[in-house]
Amino acid sequence: MAAIPNLAFDSGLPANVDAEKTILGAILLDNTAHAEAAEKLESNDFSLDSHRRIFQRMTELMNSQRAVDIVTLANELARFKEIESIGGVAYLASLTEGLPRRPVIEEYIRIVKDKSLLRKLMLICSAAIARAADQGESALGVLDETEAKLLEVSEQGLTQGFQSLDQIVQNSFG
Repeated sequence: MAAIPNLAFDSGLPANVDAEKTILGAILLDNTAHAEAAEKLESNDFSLDSHRRIFQRMTELMNSQRAVDIVTLANELARFKEIESIGGVAYLASLTEGLPRRPVIEEYIRIVKDKSLLRKLMLICSAAIARAADQGESALGVLDETEAKLLEVSEQGLTQGFQSLDQIVQNSFG
């Protein structure tokens, strides 16, 4: 079977780093924003590895009923030896720069989720193309597995306020 292509983020995968930063910064300013974000997002929805790590550590702090601020988050990241890989304490501090005191993050969550779904769609389709090009499986086998993965992604992302998979495809690919 052909290797599944590994698309790098610099190759143009959909992402909105500013929306991701706004969500993380909002949580640092007001921990109650985490509940809204965690309801619709998981760490894998963030495009940057540093943002995935930050959100994961924020979630762990919140789940253990501890406050999330620059000091506690930096300490948690340092405990897992991740503080330097995310850009250090300076990067954490930069997440709150320019944000209103209590930003409304609903729209930013929608943007991040939408970009995440588009990346997943692209990866599923590129894997299907590689498998089809390999010709080591039947067309129906490739189609069935691809359809199952697409359905799984569709179920993950379709909640109130989000676009359906066909709308995403239509808006993205015409």
